[in-house]
Amino acid sequence: MSISVESTKSKILVTIKGEGSYMLQRALYDKGAKWLSLTSNGFVDTTEQLAEFLFLQEGDFVDSFDLKDGIYEYRIVSSLIQNPTDTDYEYSEYVKFGTPSAIGYTFGNYSVPEGSWGSVVTPDDCRFTYLWGTDFKATNGQFFDDAQIQFFINEATRYMERMLNISIIKTRIKSQAEDRNLVKGVDYDEEESLYDFSPRKIQRYGMIQTKHRPIINVEKLELINRTGDKQDLLTSTVIDRKKGVLKFLSRPYKQSDTTIGINTALGRYGNETLRNHLFYAIDYSAGYENSDSVPSDLRQIIAKVAAISLLNIIGDGLMSGFSSSSLSMDGISESFSSTQSATSAYFGARIAVYQKEVETYIKDNKYRFGFLPIGAL
Repeated sequence: MSISVESTKSKILVTIKGEGSYMLQRALYDKGAKWLSLTSNGFVDTTEQLAEFLFLQEGDFVDSFDLKDGIYEYRIVSSLIQNPTDTDYEYSEYVKFGTPSAIGYTFGNYSVPEGSWGSVVTPDDCRFTYLWGTDFKATNGQFFDDAQIQFFINEATRYMERMLNISIIKTRIKSQAEDRNLVKGVDYDEEESLYDFSPRKIQRYGMIQTKHRPIINVEKLELINRTGDKQDLLTSTVIDRKKGVLKFLSRPYKQSDTTIGINTALGRYGNETLRNHLFYAIDYSAGYENSDSVPSDLRQIIAKVAAISLLNIIGDGLMSGFSSSSLSMDGISESFSSTQSATSAYFGARIAVYQKEVETYIKDNKYRFGFLPIGAL
């Protein structure tokens, strides 16, 4: 099942996809706001008054019940589920109705939507703070809407993940997910192969550096061999969440630990197996729990990366291919020159400042979330 919403001047269109019947609920983005259920009397709080639920089928529903200016969120749940919990619902994106006030972290009034990871910055943050004073209406009258701004915010978030070699958006990682018949998007977000076992590394360091960081939690950490035998290491492992390091308190047995020489060949995994056929299977979640948890300095840089992309496009929309003009009539002349040219964007000065700040941040924080790579000859 899925739900999508779209706002008009006087109504909100709710589109439901999926077989069966569904209960629809609506909440106004406001502190202390409650989920109201669709009934024969409109949207009401069914925990405070009795009302008959209206169940919807697949298709469109037009909501015009007591709407006021603000931000709304909708959710649906199958009518077959008795006493549903929050995780049983499918949630819509936020939708603006009327002329609500700006919502964002820079305004101190944004919190993560229920059932969502959230957004590091909001379209209103970009529009009214990082692009303050910029007109989002092109010369042909076309507006740059919030969905387009959100696209660049998402891309800026992914860009900073690559530049800092970290995960920002929460990612559920499973080892050998396809072999375990797990469903992507439902059971996991990304699949990883097994981590190689190295006796030399274990004896020297006793740790694993995960491929993603920071770590939110680790669900499984097992040492396995080719015969399928497993050793659970999670209960005796310390997790450095910020740097993505798993440190062992109890290490696997060494061959030299056996009491008699012949036991070396018959030891825990055998000489051949110990060196070449041991692996670690790790299931964990990386990134930040939600957008509220992202450090404020990282949030600001992501906003500036998004702003750079937006300024490039919006500048062309406001004054595409225009450098200068002049007009003369009856001895009166008027001329106008912009900063735009074949090699310079209309907002080139602000773009240059933002780019320098982003480059400096990446340089100064490249190894803040991990290790400084050092090699030796």
